[in-house]
Amino acid sequence: MPVPAYNTFNEVFDSLDSDDYDAATPFKIELIKPDDFTIKNWPVQPGDYRVLNATKSIALAVLKAVDLDNPALASLHSKIAIIGSITTENLGVEHIVKNLISNPFLRHLVLWGEDVEGHLPGDALISLLGNGVDKKKRIIGARGARPALKNLTQGETRHLRRQIQVFDMIGRKDISELNNRLELLNKQATQPYEAGLKVDLVEIKKAKPSKRLKLDPAGYFVIIVMRGKEYPLLVEHYSNDGRLMNMVEGLDSASICATLVEKNLISQLDHAAYLGRELAKAELSLISDSKYTQDQAQGELC
Repeated sequence: MPVPAYNTFNEVFDSLDSDDYDAATPFKIELIKPDDFTIKNWPVQPGDYRVLNATKSIALAVLKAVDLDNPALASLHSKIAIIGSITTENLGVEHIVKNLISNPFLRHLVLWGEDVEGHLPGDALISLLGNGVDKKKRIIGARGARPALKNLTQGETRHLRRQIQVFDMIGRKDISELNNRLELLNKQATQPYEAGLKVDLVEIKKAKPSKRLKLDPAGYFVIIVMRGKEYPLLVEHYSNDGRLMNMVEGLDSASICATLVEKNLISQLDHAAYLGRELAKAELSLISDSKYTQDQAQGELC
């Protein structure tokens, strides 16, 4: 392992023992050398983005409500690795940082557009790259409402500040000006960073269907869609021996769920999850003017 990459790996571990680290030990830490980088495994975090040329050196983050599929932005695609939007100063920043540092080919971040009022994610990224975070993991100097990065290690923050150079075009709206900046950056002979860094705080668990069905002692529900009625969603609540106990009607699934919980008509989490899913389907059937059929709960009755 190259010395700089080895140092990066050790710094992540060192940050776990520092006083300002308040999260559990990461599940996995991985260094990604340029030769080992694969497009199918990147980006590592979900988000609103378009991957274009993953081994280019430039990431473009557009602020506020910008349509990433806007034809006016299409002329920029050949110049950048990825284009994405960012709207929050905490989780949004965490996601973009993890995606940036896990690709060793990325060396430049361009922030463009009007910053999001209140949150100021663009300002948060500028401050993070310039100042880092304090012992409470707040971005030093950031002016947004809650610029705290609870899900980044100090090692990731240091890696970001070494790997990525930021270009502040916050408040700019001229696409031709943005294009000129990207062209200048593309003319530079930018080398990949010695290694990208991927830190998984938790293990991703694969979802599996339920194998066992345990009846809720509080009873079961029948969902009925009544088109044309003032309150088109109706839920009948029965005891497990078939006696009608309650009826709740409403305009939408959220209010009905809230009422059922408030009235203590559900006593199991799996039952609550099932009911929420079915009520959402019933509401969608009203919106789409399609037939609603209530599904059976997963698993064999035990």
